[in-house]
Amino acid sequence: MQVEKVIRSRRHPSAFKRVPFKLSEAIKVHAASGCYVLSNFCDEVIYIGQSVNLFRRIQEHLNDPRMTAMTRLGFVSWFCYELWEQDEIADIESDMLFAYQQIEGCLPPLNRR
Repeated sequence: MQVEKVIRSRRHPSAFKRVPFKLSEAIKVHAASGCYVLSNFCDEVIYIGQSVNLFRRIQEHLNDPRMTAMTRLGFVSWFCYELWEQDEIADIESDMLFAYQQIEGCLPPLNRR
């Protein structure tokens, strides 16, 4: 499933942002709350998440061997996010996961345990 379809499954209050999934690029991510998608080079969704601090969260993912390993869809190439109020992010993440599941019939590869 393409990133645009998951992100656009919700109304969006802010501009959709995308940065390369690299430590050197993490500085471009806001230290604010929001929902995000990790995707491969072709924009296929690999993980959907939320955080009260997106800057800290991308750094955690970049230091997590599970998030930097090869998946069935390839490596994570992009960190795509939107800023949301903290009290909204759990519902928005849930909606994004639901939209993904409705189309793909399963969770994104790295959301599975």
